[in-house]
Amino acid sequence: MSRNIIIHLIISAIGVIVGVSACIVLFAVYNNHDVGFWSILSAILAAVCFHLHWVRGRGTLERWHTKVTLRNLNIIGFVSAVVSITALIWYLFLTCYYQIPIHPISESTAISAVWSMICGKWGISLTYHTYKYELIIQEDSAPIMTESNA
Repeated sequence: MSRNIIIHLIISAIGVIVGVSACIVLFAVYNNHDVGFWSILSAILAAVCFHLHWVRGRGTLERWHTKVTLRNLNIIGFVSAVVSITALIWYLFLTCYYQIPIHPISESTAISAVWSMICGKWGISLTYHTYKYELIIQEDSAPIMTESNA
């Protein structure tokens, strides 16, 4: 595996661990359902990124995914990025307009804004890497000769 892939794997693994941990703590302990949703969604997106980097690093990307599956993951990443950034703007508006403090954590919209931003980051990362890996699959499957130059 290349050094770049290993770095992406480490970052994605940290994203999964932190997202799941935040969901457990902030959803179950502090009862903040918004933060629980955004943190588990970011963990899922990080896990998909981890999977893509893992199969790419092992050289089995073409066996696991086609251009169609990568395009579908690209759409999922894009939609989640747009929704997350929209939620970030909404939570920041609520926090500033109503002057909602960070404490108590169960009612904090600032923490929800942070986690929606993190979710947006993973959505952008998923969109970028699925596009990049789709191009790699397209280059690897291009025929040497076509009918026009045969």
